[in-house]
Amino acid sequence: MQNDPISAEDTKKEMLAFEEYLKEKGLKITNQRLLVAQKIFSSHNHFTAEGLLDELKDNKDRISKATIYRILAIMVEAGLLEEHDFGKDYKYYEHIIGHEHHDHIICMQCGRIVEFIDERIEELQNKAASENGFTITGHSLNIFGNCLNFANCEHKTKK
Repeated sequence: MQNDPISAEDTKKEMLAFEEYLKEKGLKITNQRLLVAQKIFSSHNHFTAEGLLDELKDNKDRISKATIYRILAIMVEAGLLEEHDFGKDYKYYEHIIGHEHHDHIICMQCGRIVEFIDERIEELQNKAASENGFTITGHSLNIFGNCLNFANCEHKTKK
């Protein structure tokens, strides 16, 4: 997981984009939706719905699992979150506004997720698309493997 600091300005942009999307779709701007969005946009971690629910469990408004899933679906539909299938029994999410495109390497033993950017991969994808008569509108690359030194892996106890 990556813990890049998120600026207050970036969070504000994302919150405004979420509120605008809700208005456009005629959906209510509820305290629960805003609380979940603020939690998501205030850090840059890959997260699961269950993990998000755990982080919000002390909230006095009590947000249900079903509500979390509905809010995540709205945010994915709005183009504010990406949903990832990293080969587990649950989906991972990350917010994407203002974040450069990147790919992932996932440890199948401990669950560690590493983001990376490699221009050579991007060039190869563009070449393959062009040679086959395609224009790329998006892509997702996930590489699955195992940490080289799993015995000493600091991530092996994390979900």
